[in-house]
Amino acid sequence: MKRARDTIVVLSSHADDVALVERAAGVAFNVIAAERRGVPEDAALIVVDEALLEWLLTTLASGASVPRIAVLGGGQGGALAAAAAADGRIVHGLARELPQAALAPLVRSLAERHPISIPAAAPTRDPAEARRVQRAFAASRALAAAQDLPTTERVLVQAVTELVDADRAQCLFHDAGDGSLWSEARRATVDGDERRAIGGLAGFAAHTGAAAFAPRAGDDARWSRELDDPDGDADAAILAQPIIGADGQVHAVITAARGGRRPPFTELEPALLAAFARFAAPFLDQLSTHVEAQAVLEVPDDGLFRREAIEAQALPRWGDVVRVSPSWVSWAYWALLALVVASMVYVSIGRVSTYSAGPAIVRSSTRGEIVARTAGNITEVLVTSGTPVEPGAVIARLDDADARGAVERIEREFDAQLRNHLLDPADAAADGALRTLRLQLEEARGALEDRVIRAESHGVVADVRVRPGQRVEPGNVVASVVDGSAELTLVALLPGSDRPQLEPGMPLRLELSGYRYSYQTVTIDSVSTDVMGPGEARRVLGVELGEALALPPSVVLVRARIPGHEFVVDGERFRYHDGMLGRAQVRVREERILYTLIPELRRM
Repeated sequence: MKRARDTIVVLSSHADDVALVERAAGVAFNVIAAERRGVPEDAALIVVDEALLEWLLTTLASGASVPRIAVLGGGQGGALAAAAAADGRIVHGLARELPQAALAPLVRSLAERHPISIPAAAPTRDPAEARRVQRAFAASRALAAAQDLPTTERVLVQAVTELVDADRAQCLFHDAGDGSLWSEARRATVDGDERRAIGGLAGFAAHTGAAAFAPRAGDDARWSRELDDPDGDADAAILAQPIIGADGQVHAVITAARGGRRPPFTELEPALLAAFARFAAPFLDQLSTHVEAQAVLEVPDDGLFRREAIEAQALPRWGDVVRVSPSWVSWAYWALLALVVASMVYVSIGRVSTYSAGPAIVRSSTRGEIVARTAGNITEVLVTSGTPVEPGAVIARLDDADARGAVERIEREFDAQLRNHLLDPADAAADGALRTLRLQLEEARGALEDRVIRAESHGVVADVRVRPGQRVEPGNVVASVVDGSAELTLVALLPGSDRPQLEPGMPLRLELSGYRYSYQTVTIDSVSTDVMGPGEARRVLGVELGEALALPPSVVLVRARIPGHEFVVDGERFRYHDGMLGRAQVRVREERILYTLIPELRRM
């Protein structure tokens, strides 16, 4: 037979609420429905509909034996927080849409008055888990030097932010006796911090001892902006991890949040945070003992004045009060006021731009590469960079001793066979041999010509990539030729995530490497339809230039025509050259400075 303290009373006008609480409580508790005529006051927990909360609070007697109250359907809003602040018997708000996997441990923890989910540290089984444990241990070592709660909070917030790469983090200390959940930094302000664990993922973790994870805060019925992420919004991803002491109670809850525009947390971050909490728990236990002992030692005596005031009075004093002439105070005040007004006007009407930026390359539309058609050793290079060439001009020669000898040998054989054929024109065998030698001679002369590397178009040699004595294979680039009067194109590689915001006709600003703060503006001609990876982008640009660029995980190719062949820097004119590198920027978005500083204003 269950005792009264093993009973959960449900006071609600909704027929399904009793069954909902029964499923959550399980077999450990006896769940009964109560009516307004009489509510048992010796139950472990009273679950009341928010519509009946005010009546219940006026009906129940006050005192230590009064059961705890959970408000069903109370949400996580300010009304529940105000009611809980006025009456300490209210411990938490329960949402009807909360899944049973979350509702069950919460109801049982509230009824039993202590956490029921205290995970034990599992042994390390693989190298990846061992590395996570080592990272968490390294992050927790900074707690060893903390001597008070404010310092501990700062260390915890910084460590958690770096450990899980969060945008924001909190450390909320928890008192299991009265349910308070506070930040030392916020408590030190004028408004103080009187929050309690009445909701939110942080309140869930404080009561149950279990971690809570919301990939998107607004989709989780437990989320409370005030407790979980005061500076965030409903699009943020939130982790809440309790720190459980040796007494089995939750001493603190650490939360980590990432903005909605960033990738959500993966399975790695909750595991790191759980390991970090296990390492931080002993430090909090030791700090709690130290703070309690220090409080006992620093109890003031029954004197009229504080010890600090007496010590300050005993200090020696020299000189007189410094008297500052007030002649400048008046105009300084008005100058400061004007500065503040001007700043507010600027912030209200000023606009800030967002740019898509990435590396860029200047390319010539007539650039041609001269390649070797056969393998061999370079014996002579006849051009240098900047040499003008015409089609057919010799660029370099390969070792042709064997090919030339083959031509001379076949020519001798051909001449001899030709004489035999002229002496006896009717000899069919001599005629066939002569035809065969003619074909061999043509092939030998072609092989000899292949040993000469020639220019294929008009232009100027851009670069020479071989030297005498170097061996080349078929397809190796020997030199490149560009037409100095041909049109130049700018190829920019911008982040793939900006593709939807890029369109032809948008202005593009180019800053060439080596010419800092000297910008050239061109107009975008085309934007690639698909987003490609860095490997594909390097193949499009060519191996020589592509390997020199550091590219993001995904890129989009943007092309723009460069209107001239020269650019001006500090009044001096310079020529563009094929292969010059720079950085391109395209303005993709613009918004007011005020919206950047206060993102919530966008919704108004």
